[in-house]
Amino acid sequence: MEEMSCHPLTTPYVLCLFFLRRRTRKASQIMIRTGSTQKRTEPDETEQPAKDWKRMLTKAEQKIRKLEDRVVDQQRQIRELQAQAKHVQSDATGRDELKAEIADLKSEARELTRANREQVEKIEALQTEIAKLKVAAKVRKPNGLTVGADIRGLLQPSLS
Repeated sequence: MEEMSCHPLTTPYVLCLFFLRRRTRKASQIMIRTGSTQKRTEPDETEQPAKDWKRMLTKAEQKIRKLEDRVVDQQRQIRELQAQAKHVQSDATGRDELKAEIADLKSEARELTRANREQVEKIEALQTEIAKLKVAAKVRKPNGLTVGADIRGLLQPSLS
């Protein structure tokens, strides 16, 4: 048993021990003559450690398979998490792009509102001026041709 502490229990090492003990058992069987009444007691002593080693080897292989399965599952989970992270990253990028677009649209809406107010002010000024001209035209009452010419003359400077 002291041999085990010197060497790690690798699969090749365990197999070597197994075949080494098995070979010595077969060698002792060959040495016994056929037809002899002598009983062999050594095989029982060597069979038990071989069975123990075989059992340990089987358990180790099962543990290795379980660990390999866990590794495969963890790799699958990692791939899924990476896919989710990539999706979240693309969503965040899209959200940032939408924020920038919203800011641009707000700025454009403010500019359009300002331009609209200016147009409303101009329209109100023109309506006021038209109302004054109509009042002035009624007061004068010259013939229709001169009134139209007078109104056109008054409107032209204010349009520019």
